[in-house]
Amino acid sequence: MNTVNISLTQNQVNQVNQATINLGFANRSEFFRALLRKTLSNPIALEEVKSYPFISPITKNSQEIVSSFKKTNKYSTKFLNDLKEGLEDSPYFQ
Repeated sequence: MNTVNISLTQNQVNQVNQATINLGFANRSEFFRALLRKTLSNPIALEEVKSYPFISPITKNSQEIVSSFKKTNKYSTKFLNDLKEGLEDSPYFQ
C-alpha cells in the first residue's frame, strides 16, 4: 500500500477522528479507504463532490427558488427581496 499525505483543517481532523470512532473503524486510514470506495463507486456522489459545496440548484427558475426560501419562514423580507434581485441579475438564472 502507498502512503498519501493530505492537509486538513483542525476542524476536519476532529470530524474525521470522531467519525472514525463513531463508525467503528480501526483507524483513520480505514475510514478514508471506505469513504473513497463508496465515493468512487457512485458516479452521482462523485459528481457532487466535484462542485461541493457549490451544488447546482434543482431549478434555474428564480421565482421557484425565492418561493422555496419563503416557504421556510426563516428569511426576512429584505433577504428575500435581495435574493430575488440577485437571481434576476444573474445570467445563470435567466
